[in-house]
Amino acid sequence: MGRDNHRRQAAKRKLHVPAPLTSLIYVSTATAGLSLDDFLAILTASQRNNQRLGITGLLVFNGTNFMQCLEGDKAATNDLLHHIERDDRHSGLNVVSQNQTVKLQFAEWHMAGRYLPEKHGMGQADLKEILSADAVSGATRTMFDSFRSLGGGLPGM
Repeated sequence: MGRDNHRRQAAKRKLHVPAPLTSLIYVSTATAGLSLDDFLAILTASQRNNQRLGITGLLVFNGTNFMQCLEGDKAATNDLLHHIERDDRHSGLNVVSQNQTVKLQFAEWHMAGRYLPEKHGMGQADLKEILSADAVSGATRTMFDSFRSLGGGLPGM
């Protein structure tokens, strides 16, 4: 009986396939007058909540719009997206990409964040570095690079 139990346990280990992860990217329009302090408050809350939920990603604000990548368990990621949709600091949330994956692009951050408005010029070089990581897909890199150029990004960055 011990040998049969061992075989069943080994079979369970072989059959165990981790649930696919979801990676989604959305854009939304910030409420007029959103400040750097507001962005930092959003980022801090995101980092704390995402750590608890096992979510990783990247949040970028260009002075007018947000672009965010959320990655993690499908149910947790979708629940978080529905919570984000209800936040009155932005509107018009539109998911521009949603894929199943087995590899996280932003595994190092519960939520990396960059504030890019031209008058501050913060985060441009850091964002380029984050996006150059091997784990970041070409499609994700292109979306964030395009987004960065829309909202007052610095020339040549």
